[in-house]
Amino acid sequence: MQKMTICYRAKKAISSIKKKSIFLLFATSQILACTQLGPKFIEGSRTEYNIAMSYTETEQMLLNLVRLRYGDSPYFLEATALNTQFLLAPTVAASSVLDFNGNNSYGFSGKLAYEEKPTVTYTPLKGQDFVRQMLSRISLETIVLLDSSGWSTARVLNLCVESMNGLDNASKASGPTPMLAPDISKFRRSVHLLNILQDAGQWRLRSTSENRGYRHIMRFKSPSEKNENFIKLASLLNLNSDSLEYEVLLSSGDDNQGRIRLETRSFMGVMYFLSQSVEIPPSDIELGKVRVTLDDSGNAFSWSNVTGDLMSIKSTSFRPTKAAAAVEYRGSWFYVDDSDLQSKSTLQLLGQLFALQSKGDINNAPILTLPIGG
Repeated sequence: MQKMTICYRAKKAISSIKKKSIFLLFATSQILACTQLGPKFIEGSRTEYNIAMSYTETEQMLLNLVRLRYGDSPYFLEATALNTQFLLAPTVAASSVLDFNGNNSYGFSGKLAYEEKPTVTYTPLKGQDFVRQMLSRISLETIVLLDSSGWSTARVLNLCVESMNGLDNASKASGPTPMLAPDISKFRRSVHLLNILQDAGQWRLRSTSENRGYRHIMRFKSPSEKNENFIKLASLLNLNSDSLEYEVLLSSGDDNQGRIRLETRSFMGVMYFLSQSVEIPPSDIELGKVRVTLDDSGNAFSWSNVTGDLMSIKSTSFRPTKAAAAVEYRGSWFYVDDSDLQSKSTLQLLGQLFALQSKGDINNAPILTLPIGG
């Protein structure tokens, strides 16, 4: 009789466990159904992915500048797609202990497993169209667009222009590191005067549409008496100081009386130019891994005299802690200091210029899709 009683109690306990387990599973499913987890996931992950993608774009640009300084080839990868899956797996477990006195004890446990599976798709930027865009001179329309969008005239001209009315702006640095130091003093002085006159509201750029495109005119205001800075600028650029309007065009030549002639760099020329700002570890210089530019006295020339107000890329043997961007290359770390506002501004401008110039067709380029995190 005792055996039958125990069996009866066991069956009753098991039946109770089943009912409670079914109830717990039902309750869990209802909670999950009523909780909108998707927006919460997006709220946190979108910002993190945005920051990561932006940072890696800057890192890629910095890496290519360092590569060029070492005489290595640059390489560009564009992240064309970013997909992620949010997986949520609830599990419930029940346990029961039944002793021979007929006493029951129950236990329930549950957990919610969350997993995120991001996948990024990279497309190499290459091909004839892309290379042509990288090697083509920056258009005057792009110069005007950047200047009118808020960038300082000095930053745009110093970065993108090789010469203005014959005044050289380190044109040889638009390729691999030159052997001889450039003389940019007259070009920089003329750009400085343009900046002063612009800040004083003494000139503006007017663009008119014609059959062959746009015509750009730099018009100076008529002062009550001749402006000293304007006279200096006209002398440097070999302009007729009696005129107030000068056509701005892309060309070279000696007939500058009524024209301001610009010779621009290509985007790759801009990259080569900025690569001179990379600080090379002394050991790499001693081993002959980079070319060293010499001044007139035969001493090593410091490119900070040319690029210092645009970009400064430092190097160290350990990972920097306060960097706006940092990359490890050839056993050293190269970085832009987070407090270096001039370099950070130039990196922003370089990114915008790259977006304007990189119009290559990537539809037929190979695609590399990688799961993030293995």
